[in-house]
Amino acid sequence: MNRTSGVSVSFARDAAVATAVLAGLYGLGYGVQFQPLQLPTYLLVVGFDALEVAFGSAGAGYDVLFAAYLVGLGVVAAGVARVVRETSKATDLAWWRLGAAAALALVGVISLLFALFVLVSGVQFTPVLVAGGAGGALLGLSAWVGDVVRVAVRPTR
Repeated sequence: MNRTSGVSVSFARDAAVATAVLAGLYGLGYGVQFQPLQLPTYLLVVGFDALEVAFGSAGAGYDVLFAAYLVGLGVVAAGVARVVRETSKATDLAWWRLGAAAALALVGVISLLFALFVLVSGVQFTPVLVAGGAGGALLGLSAWVGDVVRVAVRPTR
């Protein structure tokens, strides 16, 4: 096979990294019994539940469809990473960083959409603060991982 472009390879790699990050965030809710770290798991489930409301219950195929949902989110995140890669001026990023950053940004957007939905429905204000704060934190972490924002973590010499 003759590869004329590395775009498809980087897209597949970004999709794999993003899907792995999303699966890791989902697994974090079950592996760590610290509630703030369980929030991304909850947000991923809420996003899937919104799709169930729109398209009907997953029923017995819930696990398979949820896995497909995570892969679909990984593909969307890879699309985001591709756009960022093509418009970015930074060339020294590690190969995995844009896929991971896009996955974190996607969960952050899901969190902000959930906060907006709860705010509009006017039920309670505390979930709005928690989901909005988590969304902002995930977007900030995404910006740091994707090198949109540079934060010095090592002392300069």
